[in-house]
Amino acid sequence: MVDKILETARRFAAALDTGDYAAARAELADHCVYLISDATTVIGADAIIASFQTKDEAGRQRYDEIDYGSHVERTGPASALVHFTDRVRHGRAWHEYRCRQYLQIGERGLIESILLEELPGEREGLRKFEQDHGIPSAE
Repeated sequence: MVDKILETARRFAAALDTGDYAAARAELADHCVYLISDATTVIGADAIIASFQTKDEAGRQRYDEIDYGSHVERTGPASALVHFTDRVRHGRAWHEYRCRQYLQIGERGLIESILLEELPGEREGLRKFEQDHGIPSAE
C-alpha cells in the first residue's frame, strides 16, 4: 500500500531539492502556512513558493555552487519530517547547512502547514564559513 503522507512529503522535498517550484507548489494547499523559526509567518502557497525561490536565487548569487538534498520520514498519521542538507561551495571550500521542516498534510493530501526548525549551531556555522571565506552576510 502506498503511504500517501510520505509520498506527498517526498514529492515536495524532491521538488525543492531540484528547484522545480511548480511541482513543489502542486503539493501545497492554497491556504498553507509556513512558520519560520525566527517568528516569520508566510501565508498562502504562492507566497511560500516565492519565499523558497527568492532564498534560492539569493544563495546562487552568493555562492559558487549549491547542492540541495533531503531525507523524509513519517512522524504521525498526517505529518512528516523533512531533513534538508544544503551544501554550499565558495572557491574550493564546501559547507553543509542542515535544517528540518515539519509538514502537516490535510485530508486532500496537500500540505497545510510547514514549520521550519533551524538546528542548533547551523546558522552560526554558516556565518563562520562566510566570514572565513569573505562572503558578505545575507542578513
